[in-house]
Amino acid sequence: MTTPILIAKILSANGIKGEVKIVYFGDNYKNLEKYPLHDKNQKPYSLKIIKGKNDPNNIFKKNLKDQFFVAKISGVDDRDTAESLAGIELFTFRENFSKTKKNEFYVVDLIGLKVLNTQKQEIGKVVNVLDYGAGTLIEIDFLPDFIPENFQQIANFPFKDQFFPIVDIENKFIIFDY
Repeated sequence: MTTPILIAKILSANGIKGEVKIVYFGDNYKNLEKYPLHDKNQKPYSLKIIKGKNDPNNIFKKNLKDQFFVAKISGVDDRDTAESLAGIELFTFRENFSKTKKNEFYVVDLIGLKVLNTQKQEIGKVVNVLDYGAGTLIEIDFLPDFIPENFQQIANFPFKDQFFPIVDIENKFIIFDY
């Protein structure tokens, strides 16, 4: 079995009928209904989306991204039970995601890739992918002999074609051109 992937978090109760507010860490929260979900203790959760950004009765402000929504979790029928779920992180496994097209990949597929320079020498490893809203960053843990001048062993770089011209998920490497 693969490592569980965090894809959503229950934020709080919503109303009195057991609905909850959730933040989704993917690109389309509607996909969440398709995945088998569980918490960190492997307890399964099943949900139905009630309200999202495009719903005319949405409780969220228009400037929020599509990742916030309201859902009904199976077996949760009152506010007290819904409140007890606040903070629970929801996971699924990578194999539950849709198959990607050529030159497409999921962020989780980048983590752990070998980082090669343009001469195809291994210079490090991708340890994280960060996105604070201004663009995606790739965090690289460089091998001691390959730390670029004026950088630390672990450094972040914009995930742009000029820095990362080749991403090869199948062969588990990414080219870093600096």
